[in-house]
Amino acid sequence: MELDEIVNQIIEESGKQQIAIKPKIKYLIGTEIETVISGHSCETCDYCRICDNCPVCEDCARNRYYCNSCDIDIKQRIVEIAEENGWITPDEAEELKKDLDSDEICDLCQRFDIWNIVHCEHCGRCEDCSYVRNPAYCPYNDEYTIDDIDIDKINEYLDDYYYDESCGMEFVTKPFSSLKDYWHAIKAIVQTVGKENIDISEKCGGHINISWTNGDKSWLDYDTTIASNILFFSDLLSYMFCSSETHWRYTYKEFPGTPDNYKKDFIDKYCCVHLKDYAIEVRIPDSPKDVDNHVLFTATLLAIAMKTYEIPFDKETFSKTKEIYKKINRYGDTINKEDYAYLRDKFKLLKRFIEKPLKALSHDLGVDLMKALEYRFNNPKYEEIEEKDFDLKQFAIKTKVKANASVNVIPSTQLTLTAFA
Repeated sequence: MELDEIVNQIIEESGKQQIAIKPKIKYLIGTEIETVISGHSCETCDYCRICDNCPVCEDCARNRYYCNSCDIDIKQRIVEIAEENGWITPDEAEELKKDLDSDEICDLCQRFDIWNIVHCEHCGRCEDCSYVRNPAYCPYNDEYTIDDIDIDKINEYLDDYYYDESCGMEFVTKPFSSLKDYWHAIKAIVQTVGKENIDISEKCGGHINISWTNGDKSWLDYDTTIASNILFFSDLLSYMFCSSETHWRYTYKEFPGTPDNYKKDFIDKYCCVHLKDYAIEVRIPDSPKDVDNHVLFTATLLAIAMKTYEIPFDKETFSKTKEIYKKINRYGDTINKEDYAYLRDKFKLLKRFIEKPLKALSHDLGVDLMKALEYRFNNPKYEEIEEKDFDLKQFAIKTKVKANASVNVIPSTQLTLTAFA
């Protein structure tokens, strides 16, 4: 199905979905801010990394202290090992055994690191070691650790924080029912943990979790529909919001396999759109090094999630979406003119599809999100040569007030958001 046909069908179906009473939707959004901050401590390490480069062994090798323990028996063993490994001939071995004080034996030992075998296997270097599990010699001490974070500054915004081996310390936000509160929280967290500790090339992700209720209905009644719609736009969203280094994270946000049964993949943990029992987890976003970019991404996903009409997703469209998605998220390839034309048409469709919920969310945030979205498409994150911070405030909604006129400001909490419009 052509994208123009899909647009017309969406407009027609949206008209059918109008209902007389529109309960106010209550949404919850949250995100995960992954960092490269080390979570290592003696309590959390099962294995002490100091052993990988043992200071005792390095000192011994550097100063050849092992030579002090060399005797006739060890020299005999050096000759035998050299012969067994073909480093000398049997005749040469016999000659060396006649003169075990020969300097040639020492040369053999050094040239082929035979001392590593004859001395180290009997060395009691680990007994009474003063380096292992000693914070004074910890190899991680030169890294930025969780102890360097003033966690009290951001505790009110966090649901949890822990060490994730795929990247580093991960900070999970509480669920927020206001985009403005969510925006403020992410700003505070990123400022506290430091942008320098968010590295997309080190697989730092920023998964976004979304849920909503609307009267007696909730996202659970439309979970696969919402997930499918997000997947439909996944190529476009990746292009608009993801860094050019996002491909380092592909194993954690994979596109479903085939168009025939792609919805079954939504339950897979590392699917780019993952259905949990309490929320829809979108794994496409990078960690929010660019805070406003991440907030706009969240608002866009939330607006898509509020639509309960399923966009037709035929095999041809599925294959094209997957092709562009993998160009960006798996290979880090350049988007060609044909791809761009396709994404441009899909962006027109996106604007039609989310116009109403995005307008309501704009009032919640005090920002014209549609204008911000248009700017983001024309200046996509994926095409940035140098890192830039997106600025939502440039799209702030300005209220025009006539002189001497009384103003009746409607709080954002009174605005009706409907999942059925």
